[in-house]
Amino acid sequence: MLQFYRRETLLRNRRKTDKIKIFINLHQNKLSILFILLFFFIITALLIWINTSEGILGRSYRDVYFYLIQGLRLSGYEIGGYEYVNYLSPLIPFLTSLLFRLGFINESSIFIVTGIFYPLGILGVYSLLKLRFNNIMSVFGSILYGCLSINLLWAANGTIDIPSVSLTIWAIYLMVLAVDKNQKYFYLGFPVAIIAFFAKYTAGLAIPLMIFYLVSKPNISQNIKKYYKNFFGGLIAGLFTAIPFFSYFYLNNIPLGFINQVQEIATSTTGLPTKVEMNNNLFYYFTNLPRFIYNPNHILSWLILAIVIIGLTIGIYKAIILLKNSYDNSNKFHKGKFKIFNKKISNKLYYILLFLSILIIGISFLTTGKISFFYSEIIFFLSILSLSYLMNKIINIYSSVTLENFNHDLLMGVWFFSYMIFFSAHLTKVDRYFTTMAPAFAFFVTLALNFIINCLDSEKIKNYIKRTNFHMKKTNIFSKNVKITNVKNIIPLVIIAILIISSLGYLTINKHDSIVHDERATVKWLSNYDNNYQSKVIWAERGPIFTWYMKKEVIYVNWLIEPSTLSKNMLKNNTTYFISVHENVEIPSYSKIKTIGEVSIYEKSY
Repeated sequence: MLQFYRRETLLRNRRKTDKIKIFINLHQNKLSILFILLFFFIITALLIWINTSEGILGRSYRDVYFYLIQGLRLSGYEIGGYEYVNYLSPLIPFLTSLLFRLGFINESSIFIVTGIFYPLGILGVYSLLKLRFNNIMSVFGSILYGCLSINLLWAANGTIDIPSVSLTIWAIYLMVLAVDKNQKYFYLGFPVAIIAFFAKYTAGLAIPLMIFYLVSKPNISQNIKKYYKNFFGGLIAGLFTAIPFFSYFYLNNIPLGFINQVQEIATSTTGLPTKVEMNNNLFYYFTNLPRFIYNPNHILSWLILAIVIIGLTIGIYKAIILLKNSYDNSNKFHKGKFKIFNKKISNKLYYILLFLSILIIGISFLTTGKISFFYSEIIFFLSILSLSYLMNKIINIYSSVTLENFNHDLLMGVWFFSYMIFFSAHLTKVDRYFTTMAPAFAFFVTLALNFIINCLDSEKIKNYIKRTNFHMKKTNIFSKNVKITNVKNIIPLVIIAILIISSLGYLTINKHDSIVHDERATVKWLSNYDNNYQSKVIWAERGPIFTWYMKKEVIYVNWLIEPSTLSKNMLKNNTTYFISVHENVEIPSYSKIKTIGEVSIYEKSY
């Protein structure tokens, strides 16, 4: 009777302890989410204010004017020309047009629309990391992602990259929940992925990533039976989400721009002269990592890269030890045989296939730019699927804590390298494309730091800390012992503090472009000079910019055109004004009437 009472008391105490732990975890999660949202909403508000007040939409952000023009059209303005904007991803222009309809017709509207997605994306990174790491490491990874200078540079500035990536993060997160927690998340994951696609078409790669996570799990045939109803239900929900967008294209007789873009990328990497192919810097996004992490001061960048190199080296070493042990054990307990599709093969052949799949993954990246990116991506996905299949067999037989999250980690690797292959196929490399790889990069930095911190649990480290505590007690330096758990928490907290300070410092960088003031002043001067300028034909070297400011079509002109040819074309089209950003240009039949900074206005001579 006494033993029974003791057992019941012990179980009751355990339940209370478990409830307390759950309560503490929920409390910590809520505080972390509140901190992340509060901090990055403040950062976003500051970015919107800086981008609005400093006049950043000069030479570096020309695409934003196309989104503004499209937003004007969607809000009811009749602006001709610029058919190119019909090929743009429509989500951000549409959301911006809603603010235009309310009367907020200025650049701040698109800054606000694109800015809102920034803290939401960071919250998505935290949620995704929370499935893999503890709370403090998840906070670290999300803060790191938000404080990357490449993200701070392109957040809340009217470009569509950050909104698309933020939606992609949530689509991947919901897919993981659907597979691992509750299949109902399929009905949210695919619609979010479709919306991400229409935010920017390159987010279409999220769909293969989502499918990959399902088929990369162990027991593919059982998973298909288990998930196929809700999986296809989610796909159908995604198709319904796409109906308003396709209806808009159909009713306005707009071609599907993303098809042309994909074809252009696919063909631009093949059939080119050898000299052009040699100029394609395949390792551009690797060699420029320090700039993407923190620019202009790269000290923080090298710290993060050191964490990545050391931590992933530890992780790879542990994986190699596990593979070696599983190879030895297969000889002892399984007579050197593994099963592939219910057929036994020798473990030597099995491991040869395993390392061949790893080799082909590397080769698929090296083929980028040599063949169509379609084929590079197909080779990559097939080889990574074979790797996951072979590794799942080993993990199932020899379960290990080292690889218990293998499929989750592999998903992040596929995320990073599938986008790396896609954008490395572009002959023109652009820094902002790295934003698509940034969530996966933040994951691997977190994973690497987690490997490093977990090494503190080794017996050697524990013994060293015990000896240190003994000497500290002896010399009365500290009265309390140094605990490993405290050290494990202090390391990420210190780096988080550095990241937060660096992000605040980054906001002081001057992004002002003087040409913005000159162009605004030019429009103001012209409106005073000619009250009927709205009815006149105007050409400009920066046509989209003046189209936005004047709310009328200003025909874009390539500045490389010969002045005599330019004059003939303008006279033929009854052009009254020409706006140039180049000095000392003599144009027959046109005379310069005003120069404001870098901008000059020419008027037809009667």
